[in-house]
Amino acid sequence: MKRNMLLTTRHGFTLIEIIIVMALFLTVLTVAAQTFHTVTTLSLKYSKSEESNMEGIIGLEIMRHDLEQMGFGLFWGYLPGAIINYNELQDATSTTNDAPANVPRAFVGLDNSAAFSSDLIGVKGTTVGGSKASQRWTYLPFHNMSSSPSWSSRPVRWPSNNLTSGDRVIVIRHNFNDQADDHLLLSTTGTDFATMTTGDETTNPYLPVKDQQISMVYGIDQSSVTLRMPFNRTDFFITTDTVPQFCAERTGVLSKAVVSHADGAYDYIPLLDCVADMQVVLGWDSSDGGRAGSISAYSNADGSVVAGGASSTDVQGWLASPVGIREHLKMVKVYILAQEGRKDPGYLYPATTMVVGNASSGETSLTSLYTFTTAQLQYHWRVYRVIVRPKNPANKQ
Repeated sequence: MKRNMLLTTRHGFTLIEIIIVMALFLTVLTVAAQTFHTVTTLSLKYSKSEESNMEGIIGLEIMRHDLEQMGFGLFWGYLPGAIINYNELQDATSTTNDAPANVPRAFVGLDNSAAFSSDLIGVKGTTVGGSKASQRWTYLPFHNMSSSPSWSSRPVRWPSNNLTSGDRVIVIRHNFNDQADDHLLLSTTGTDFATMTTGDETTNPYLPVKDQQISMVYGIDQSSVTLRMPFNRTDFFITTDTVPQFCAERTGVLSKAVVSHADGAYDYIPLLDCVADMQVVLGWDSSDGGRAGSISAYSNADGSVVAGGASSTDVQGWLASPVGIREHLKMVKVYILAQEGRKDPGYLYPATTMVVGNASSGETSLTSLYTFTTAQLQYHWRVYRVIVRPKNPANKQ
């Protein structure tokens, strides 16, 4: 009797209880799985967005550097009777070329001429090249003398990053007391520009012959290169040859395109993926000789549209002239419409258009209104801005 009572007091789970517990467990598991999926999806989206932002910061900093360096190491004239023929971009008909014998312009631009009716800009200077030599320079002052071999001027050397033997360079004479003798390209024969290997810098005509003269030595490229032009040139525009698969339709790659000394073709360096548009606005000082130091007019890349205190004829004249650019160009603004992250199937961009430019300033007439396709609305977008005040192309006041 006692044994039977022990058996009847044992309890278990009924089938209904087990089914209820399993249902609750599956519900919790489903919610947890959905939460995990949401978290991982958002994490991936944000990581791709941050990846795009980092690419933008790094790539556009390269553009900013080159825009700031436009005009560095450019000559303003030739020695009497020593005009030199040179070649730039292999397309000899390009309006951005200054060849065959003109003094180079520090900046060139084309409006709505690249992919998706975007702009193209180019900068010229020694430091916008891709080689280590292009980042090096030195100078030969009149009084920096060497006892060997003949008490001649010698190049100033730095603690590091000096020009090395074999670097291809040019030499420009500076004379701040005589404008007619200032920023002149020195050549050996009058038929080529003054390229040389380090170690030859103490031979004529590179030596300063007056105490107010300084010979500036700018690196251009490596020793194995025959220089095509006495400076380096880099263009920026959207390319569509190798676009990543994750980019939206009607986008390309913002590229830095260095003009090769070997053949005048482009050597491409990708800066930012998935770019839909690039618009350029130039700020001008329209005062006499640009002496006011303030911006009084804005234009597009080629000067065909102008807002403010200058005419299109004025701006296009400045853009066509090395002196006009040096005196009047005070600011370059670049607006870049780029995809942020990857496609988001559950997302719909809140507007069908976006203004590329600054619509709340005197540049209103220079903005571009970009219209998204239906497929592009499933992506996030942002406009990057690069604003630069060029440091080098400036005449003496």
